[in-house]
Amino acid sequence: MSATRLTSLSRFSLPLHQQHQHFFKQLPTRLQSLSRPLFLNPTIIARHKQSMAPNDNFALPVPTKADAKVLAEASRSTTSTYQLLYFPMHGRGELTRTLLVFSGAKWEELPLDLSVQKQQLPFKLIPILYETAPDGTILELAESHAIERYLATKYGLYGSDPYSTHKIDQIYTSTDFANQLFWQRVRWAPLDKRIEEAHKFYDEILPPYIANHESQLEKNGENGYYFGESITLADLKSAHFIDRVLFMRPKGAKEPPFSKEKSPNLWKVLQTVNGHPAMAAWKKTQRYQDLDAGSLSFFQF
Repeated sequence: MSATRLTSLSRFSLPLHQQHQHFFKQLPTRLQSLSRPLFLNPTIIARHKQSMAPNDNFALPVPTKADAKVLAEASRSTTSTYQLLYFPMHGRGELTRTLLVFSGAKWEELPLDLSVQKQQLPFKLIPILYETAPDGTILELAESHAIERYLATKYGLYGSDPYSTHKIDQIYTSTDFANQLFWQRVRWAPLDKRIEEAHKFYDEILPPYIANHESQLEKNGENGYYFGESITLADLKSAHFIDRVLFMRPKGAKEPPFSKEKSPNLWKVLQTVNGHPAMAAWKKTQRYQDLDAGSLSFFQF
């Protein structure tokens, strides 16, 4: 896997991603309340600028205009290279980055300035992933969930038939709903209400989520996977959710109910994903640490 490049965020633009109406109501106020840059650490700022791809005008790749059969053929390549356009934090780009890591494909991140690039984007939103096939065909992939499913399908992390795909999607969708509630109730909560909202989330939302997913994992023999004995999109989605809840615990808040004792099967999934050589190596990189720092700084954790 090639070294990734840090994204440039010189100006902010809305929205981050489509979410529930409550999320949109909070977003403008939340952004207006930010009185500090995304990165406070001078070392991170310097590394961020040095790692930018040389692209002074923030030009984006131009998607190939061709017959649908040509584009479909390009999409079948498993030796494509990728360029990701997203903020320098985890957010909606986290699972896409992880899927690229698991794929073993070469990828990098594009410099970002939405004041210049936004009108070129299909839905005026990021993340956007550009895929370049070996023959030079460029595919433009939009919407985080669609990108994640696309990559999972291409690199063998999705179902092999409609039913197994549906079963994986059940887990993916269930976890995504819980994750959206985490964003709405905890990440975007006013600072003076964040501990209170976190405790409500831990006490009201997580217990039924944990009970349902522990039951699903028991059906597969409590082996650290939702299905079979290999990692799928379902495992990656849940592991990312657990990791974010643990990582972004507000200062002063109690521990979330994710642990070896309280959620043993989900904990096995987290350990399975984080213990995979590709994931373990990715989490040790400076880039990953900078994404952690960017996430904490932006959400003021």
